[in-house]
Amino acid sequence: MTFETTASAIGPAGDILFLPMRITGGMVSDPERAIVFGTNFVSVRADERLMHNGNLVVSDPAGDLLLWFDGTSQGQEGAYDDALDGTLPGPLATHFSVRAISANPLWKALNNAPLFGVGSFDGANRTLTFALVSVSAAV
Repeated sequence: MTFETTASAIGPAGDILFLPMRITGGMVSDPERAIVFGTNFVSVRADERLMHNGNLVVSDPAGDLLLWFDGTSQGQEGAYDDALDGTLPGPLATHFSVRAISANPLWKALNNAPLFGVGSFDGANRTLTFALVSVSAAV
């Protein structure tokens, strides 16, 4: 997915900077559908960790998919100071906890399923990419 920052860094508030971002597009695969909107509110900590709190909408004629994601990216040394100057780091490995909901039969299996996202956040190129991993427990 692609994004744009909606403001300069907010803060610092303590040792944290806040970066609101708007998800402006992108695609999901299997089945291929467009991401029509979303947000990613990133908190950059003084220890160079980036904390993501985001959501997005995937458009589908049979029923849209809503995803919420929370997780971290570990920035390189200087990421906090760079964020103060308006520069985002990248690419960084990301790990997310994901929730999904949809009435669409193609996506309905994701409702209330334990989901994880693993991918990459590239602030310099304004992209966020992750794969969904579902875990099911054997009883």
